[in-house]
Amino acid sequence: MSLIDETEVNIISEGTKLEGNIHFDKTTRVHGVLIGDVTASENSRFILGETAVVEGNIEGDYIFIDGYVRGDIHALSKVTVSATGRVLGNINAPSVEVKFGAYFDGKCYMNSLRTATASLE
Repeated sequence: MSLIDETEVNIISEGTKLEGNIHFDKTTRVHGVLIGDVTASENSRFILGETAVVEGNIEGDYIFIDGYVRGDIHALSKVTVSATGRVLGNINAPSVEVKFGAYFDGKCYMNSLRTATASLE
């Protein structure tokens, strides 16, 4: 059983570049480039593939990074930076996982779920 309902996934393909502030709910997979702040609804998943680049801040529920982020990240539940993930910015989440091989240059704030929720409101 998959955690992601494949019928409700937004996909930004490799070779696509979007500029401006972006808001989404549910699940979004990015393989392209996003320039601007990204905001996701509660119970959402934001997944950055290896070719993804985000130049801006990210706010969401669960954020998984295989690609590159230059900006601050605020998550309601969890942030995972995989072995191929690169983050230049601060991370604020109740649960943070940085895999061996990942690159992270910033500060990490691990607040309780309630504190993280209040900071996004």
